[in-house]
Amino acid sequence: MAHTLTTVRDQLENRLEDSTNLIFSTAVLDEAIRAALAEISKSYGSALTLNGLDAATETTIEDVDIHALLVGATAFACRSRLMAKFEEASPVREHPEDLAVWATQFMHEFLALVSLIKLRIFQESTSNPYDDWEWDEGSGFS
Repeated sequence: MAHTLTTVRDQLENRLEDSTNLIFSTAVLDEAIRAALAEISKSYGSALTLNGLDAATETTIEDVDIHALLVGATAFACRSRLMAKFEEASPVREHPEDLAVWATQFMHEFLALVSLIKLRIFQESTSNPYDDWEWDEGSGFS
């Protein structure tokens, strides 16, 4: 499946049960996707792109890592919502403590998935992530 910003955002809206963007605006969701993509990029060792996000015309994140992207975007979106709760004058719809727990749980899951991505990339690598050493005994060694 060719993943784009639109398809990933739709999946994220479904996970957050906010398909009409009443709670999480598309700008907040896009920023959450951007933050998760940047974090996963560190494991890849290069900047990843998602078609439609920041004028990207192709998607370079592997399909197998879309789940991690969605978990991370969920965590970042919840953190963003939690920060907004402190500036809101409207009645509290959800309890900030519950939202904080939810955001933390998703962030822990996301970081574990990022570690697995990094491990998989190392295992699939055809080159060493380090240079070969040339051993030079030097003088005075027998």
